[in-house]
Amino acid sequence: MTRLAIVMLPSLTMLAACSAGSAGDPCAGVDCSGHGTCQVIAAAPACQCQDGYHASSDGTECLPGADNPCLPYDCSNHGRCRLDDEQQPYCDCRDGYWPSSDGLDCLEPSCSGECGVLGCCGDHCCRPRPSNYQPVGPLPESGPSLSAAGSFDTDTDCAAGSRLGDCQQVVTTTGPDLCVCRVGDLSVGDLSVSGTAALVILAAGTISVDGTLNISASGAASGPGASFPGQAVGAMRGGRGGSFGTAGGNGGGERGNPALEPLLGGEAGQDSCGGRSGGGGGGSLQLAAGETVTVTGTILALGGGGQGGGSSTDDPCCGGAGGGSGGGVIIEAPVVTFSGAFWATGGGGGGGGNNRGASGGDGQDGDTSGQPAAGGAGRDGASCALYGAIEGGDGGGGSDGSGPGGDGQASDQNMCDPDQPYVGGGGGGGGAGRIRINTVTGNQCSCSGTMVPAASFGFMGGI
Repeated sequence: MTRLAIVMLPSLTMLAACSAGSAGDPCAGVDCSGHGTCQVIAAAPACQCQDGYHASSDGTECLPGADNPCLPYDCSNHGRCRLDDEQQPYCDCRDGYWPSSDGLDCLEPSCSGECGVLGCCGDHCCRPRPSNYQPVGPLPESGPSLSAAGSFDTDTDCAAGSRLGDCQQVVTTTGPDLCVCRVGDLSVGDLSVSGTAALVILAAGTISVDGTLNISASGAASGPGASFPGQAVGAMRGGRGGSFGTAGGNGGGERGNPALEPLLGGEAGQDSCGGRSGGGGGGSLQLAAGETVTVTGTILALGGGGQGGGSSTDDPCCGGAGGGSGGGVIIEAPVVTFSGAFWATGGGGGGGGNNRGASGGDGQDGDTSGQPAAGGAGRDGASCALYGAIEGGDGGGGSDGSGPGGDGQASDQNMCDPDQPYVGGGGGGGGAGRIRINTVTGNQCSCSGTMVPAASFGFMGGI
């Protein structure tokens, strides 16, 4: 398995006037750290630094050290040289100009002939640009035609010559690590994907999904690229449901954005104390092709159900765990055809148990029934003549995208003898996932299939 650090590629975000300056004078307020003078270049501030100092990547400071990798590059005065995370120079070009193939110059459009809807990108007709371009890179220009079925682990199978093409690990700081696979054309049958890294497939030509492509959680086991909520909830309270496209139950808010930039997976449900595990989060997947993506099969990114609470000790540690949220999927190509099905519903929260060995019911995994995954049932605790019976709280249902995951029920308060059992609250249901479909015009999707939750739509840019 090859594992690479992220390499920042030339940005296509066009340079605007730097926020450090005012609308009238870009150099207003830019003192170059007291070691240089500010000049306006390409309508933005640029520090000219004293000997022994060099300009920062945004041009507004003078930093100690004479060696500045950007020094030889002026980007033809149509942009600014910046440094990526590896301290390598690249040109950030102004609107109307495009980076050269090595990223160290800014070119005017100079294509001959008609380039179609994506237009001209410098000296060549634009090719489709995948989402999350900085970490994943461009689409390949060619590659083998492959068929894939069975299983694929984004940690152990992410290597050159895999069943999904030439794959490599990419480390990111804004989301999960990625397993990026490049191929010519790919046909996907019944394929189950696991691992900690999200899966990105970049095809020069076409991608078709004819079987079931599964990146779902199963119980506490998360799908590839899922995230985790952190510390377990304590005592008798139920855990929070994982949040993503919608909030999970028992608190929390939506995560990420509809464009799935950065690419994120679902969030696992919060564990409850006593070692009760939250449901796993659905995985994350990006399918990008230079020609078409066709889905006649099914893509599953379901959240897992949380475990019911319970403890065999006298400690009142018996709340149910939260359900996991559905995952995230990007599908993009100049033309997308979707007549299959996509499901990314959340898992149910676990029911509250008692501290005398009776566990609450586990929440259901998200499924394709069209009904929210049910939360687990709360368990009976004890009763006394004065106050009657006490019961644990039921877990909240998972979200289908029409609203947040359901809140778990609170447990009844133990008003009986202190030696009687305590009972816990129910875990929150997991939120729904996301699906994003991008085409070159934003509306070239022939979408007649089932999508739960509903898709959002956007554009593929050019490069």
